[in-house]
Amino acid sequence: LKLALGSGSKPNQPLQLSQETCKEAGRMAEALNFCFMLVGGLAVVGGFFSICSLQPTEMALRYNWLLKTVNPEVVAEPGLIFTGPFSSLLRYPKTIQTLEYNQVHRDLLDGRTQDGLPLILGLSFQYRLLPDGLYELYHTYDNDVGDYESVYKLVGMHIITELATKFTAYQFFNEKQKIAEVMRTKLNDYFTKNLFATVESLQISEDDLPEAFTKTILTAATSKQNITKMEKTRDAKIVEFQTARQIAEAQANITIQQAIGEQHRIMQNGKADAAIIEAYVDAETTAYRKIHETLGLNGQEMINYIWYDTLGGGGVSANAHEKQDIQMLVGVNPSAYISEGR
Repeated sequence: LKLALGSGSKPNQPLQLSQETCKEAGRMAEALNFCFMLVGGLAVVGGFFSICSLQPTEMALRYNWLLKTVNPEVVAEPGLIFTGPFSSLLRYPKTIQTLEYNQVHRDLLDGRTQDGLPLILGLSFQYRLLPDGLYELYHTYDNDVGDYESVYKLVGMHIITELATKFTAYQFFNEKQKIAEVMRTKLNDYFTKNLFATVESLQISEDDLPEAFTKTILTAATSKQNITKMEKTRDAKIVEFQTARQIAEAQANITIQQAIGEQHRIMQNGKADAAIIEAYVDAETTAYRKIHETLGLNGQEMINYIWYDTLGGGGVSANAHEKQDIQMLVGVNPSAYISEGR
């Protein structure tokens, strides 16, 4: 007020300057409050955008888009990740990925076999990125995330077409699985050493050889199949004939054994009959000896006795209890014999 009065101003002029100063101070306070609110809002928004989520099938690198730098530490644990301000995640797949060379993508491989025949090859292989090599993979092959896939495809094409020249067309026709395993091994060795990934499997889906060669191979395969069929038929017949021969040998043994058994039966029956006859003869001899000794018959008389005794049913074989229907007249003319009526 003193300054205002001393300068010759009117009494109400200092009051007007004081009000303007207060208004200016209020505007400055409002501006500072707005700045503080803006900074706080930016801090909240920045903090919010500094948190990212990572899926279980992903791994990532932290990228600071303000400083254009990448953190070499690989983030592999899924969940919410605090990346820090001005940062985001460069995401890479953790699961197995597939690269295909086929007609759909118009990138069938054109090569030649070891014997010089043209070969159109379609295949696919599965690879997995190595987490320990993710930082080197990004710095070596990626301008943008995913650029490494084109490198993988070109390297795979080169290695596979080069390996195709080490196998003949006949091997491609008959040993496809073996060739696929050799290719997988070579790719895995190179990818592990230079491309920070492993090759898990490889499948050959198409191998087009010249038509003339394919027809020849099919004809040869058909002929080979027929030969194998005839060999199997021959082996079956051999087994059948061997079985028939064994059956015949067994039947022959049975016949021989039956003949031997019949021989023994006949021999035993013969021996039994001989023993019976021998016993009969011995009995007859003993009986007639007693007659000879008792009656004193000798020579012709003894013979006549034996004769008549036989005709009368005598001897040791005769049954004394049976009635003999026979009569003998000694010294009578047979013509004078008259049988009695019955």
